[in-house]
Amino acid sequence: MYLLHSVGLTFNFGTKKDADGDGISDYRDKCDNTPPNIEVDKTGCPLDKDEDGVADYLDACADKAGVKELNGCPDIDGDGIADKDDACPDAKGTKVLKGCPDKDNDGVADKDDKCPNDAGTAILKGCPDADKDGVADVDDLCANTKNGYKVDAVGCTMDNDKDGIVNEEDACPDLSGPLALKGCPDTDGDGVADNLDRCPKVKGTIANKGCPEIAVADIKKITNIASKIFFETNSDKLKVASLAQLDELSIILKKYDAANLVIEGHADSQGDDAFNLTLSQKRTESVKVYLMEKGIMESRLTAVGFGETQPIADNKTDLGRAKNRRVVLKTTY
Repeated sequence: MYLLHSVGLTFNFGTKKDADGDGISDYRDKCDNTPPNIEVDKTGCPLDKDEDGVADYLDACADKAGVKELNGCPDIDGDGIADKDDACPDAKGTKVLKGCPDKDNDGVADKDDKCPNDAGTAILKGCPDADKDGVADVDDLCANTKNGYKVDAVGCTMDNDKDGIVNEEDACPDLSGPLALKGCPDTDGDGVADNLDRCPKVKGTIANKGCPEIAVADIKKITNIASKIFFETNSDKLKVASLAQLDELSIILKKYDAANLVIEGHADSQGDDAFNLTLSQKRTESVKVYLMEKGIMESRLTAVGFGETQPIADNKTDLGRAKNRRVVLKTTY
């Protein structure tokens, strides 16, 4: 029965304004300075999942509520170090030790400190070392070790051969021996340590460096041999008769293989002094060479020429000069 008509008007005041381009118009945007491409909520503010007041895009711990000072990360122990960076998140510590405490202030965190109540060193896991031997006092069974002495794992001075004498004071640290011989053995029991004994397997005397005395009979033989060594006139060539004497001498020297022999050459006063000195030296060298050819080591032989400087008789007589022209053989250890 009735016809109803309505009339409406539409007005266009321009496009919707969105200054920060986040999709929320400015008149509804509570955060109108949001950086580009940041996800926002209905109010135009950046998302903050953990509601700690730090936007997710700025939050280093977006899923855990934290503090602005730590970029949104929590700090349970309140030491100023975010839990994610804190090696000891439940105990207040220092930045130097990554958030861990150090009760004795020795620079070793308590969690790593074997001796947390005594200041020590990092190399000893925070334990002190009173005798400076490199072994912590807590493990050191010999706390008064001499400075500089090497020690074992329990801090005791090393004694390789277990003879009761520490290595640094033991002349033979790897061979057991008595204190009287500075830790060296004495195989033949003659009172001379093997390392100093020229005859370590034969009992001798201290004066002879551990070697036995040369028998009186052999000493006499050597003296007799010396009196029978002759040379060609004004020459260092041995006379044939002397060779048999030197053969016998070599046998004696081999019997006492640790003994040395000094060969002395002497001359009378006839002729030039310098010539006599040179000739006496050459003659002793001739004896030395012959003995070496018979198997006597050169290191055992010493040849010395004295010329006419040590006469034992009057050079004015033939007999005296004959006595002065001589070879002297001396054994020594």
